[in-house]
Amino acid sequence: MFSSSKMAVLPRQAPPPPTLPPSYNTAPLLNQPANLLGLIITFLACSWICTLLRLYIRLVAKRSPGCDDFFIVLTMMSTTCGTAALCIMTNMGLGKPISALSLKELQAILKPIYIVAVTFPVSSTFVKLALLLQYLAAFPGRRIRPFCKAMLAIVTLHGAAFFFLSVFSCWPIPSFWDFSIPGHCWGFASRDKLEFMRITITQVATNATLDLVILLIPVCRLFRRDSPTTTKWSLLGLFALGIGSIVCGFWRVAYLVDLKDRPLFDPIWDNPTVMGLASVETHLAAVCSALPVLWPALKTTWNRILVQVTYEVRVTQEYGVFQPRKQAMDMELQDMPEDRDLDEQPEGWDPYVGDENTGIGENETVVEALPVKKPARKGSTAFLWHDGQGTS
Repeated sequence: MFSSSKMAVLPRQAPPPPTLPPSYNTAPLLNQPANLLGLIITFLACSWICTLLRLYIRLVAKRSPGCDDFFIVLTMMSTTCGTAALCIMTNMGLGKPISALSLKELQAILKPIYIVAVTFPVSSTFVKLALLLQYLAAFPGRRIRPFCKAMLAIVTLHGAAFFFLSVFSCWPIPSFWDFSIPGHCWGFASRDKLEFMRITITQVATNATLDLVILLIPVCRLFRRDSPTTTKWSLLGLFALGIGSIVCGFWRVAYLVDLKDRPLFDPIWDNPTVMGLASVETHLAAVCSALPVLWPALKTTWNRILVQVTYEVRVTQEYGVFQPRKQAMDMELQDMPEDRDLDEQPEGWDPYVGDENTGIGENETVVEALPVKKPARKGSTAFLWHDGQGTS
């Protein structure tokens, strides 16, 4: 879920003189390198942890890899490249006014910007395909499968179209960052601010809309009575992370619309917020896709840590009078002198009253503790984990 931040190619001329307009007085939060790095590195680490755990469960624990795992690996590879390029840009002047960069610095920073512009849309498409393939494996219903297949086709066409527009936004491609190479740029690299904003907002808005549609596909399972609790909790976590990713997408749409209405658009100054939200959006989507696989395993592990054994208590009261007998005693335990000769005890003392065979005394209570075995619940093979065996 999961889109990209695009960057318009700047006019092939030296930067304007360092006269800052009033809009540069207040810097956005993510224009500070420490804030941007802390945000994207944290989410990158979380997404990698969840992805590696997912792959361990699928490939090692269960030995049942799927096509969705392949697309998740592609997602993490592409989003890691984009995030690494974004981290590098923080040391190259990202977040500063364009007037503070020399022409050489400006051309240098456009190279990682191009990488970000290409990798984030690819990550967006791959993670959508992974989720849809998970749905096809998890929900065998006749109604959901045709819709998922149709969404697979739509997402593939959507991703291929914007990937092409991102890669070939300038021809020849090196003219994107090298002002000395003559070329023609359009769309995401257009010099026309209005054209650049229109295609960027269209891409981000359609991407967020597809995210929302994909997220709502399994919502029917949440309200079915026969859905096990494990499945419902897993879906709730999926919705929570998915909504967070979608919020980042529509937040970027609102931010870009606001930039469109401003008289001045500085791609070096304004893009850190857009790129940071795009990175968080992609990482949340990767975690979201791993949750249906991780949740059953986490639930089983948690239950093993907090072991609760249930017992059925059966109380039996024995009534009746039995013939008295002397209590048997091990000679080694007869340490006291009065224990060695039971016949010398005071008159009227009965050492034991009870049954010779069962050993149950008169009016004694017997408590039996029997473990209760709970029957296994039946549910979705995608989300139910029982007796240490996970499925997906």
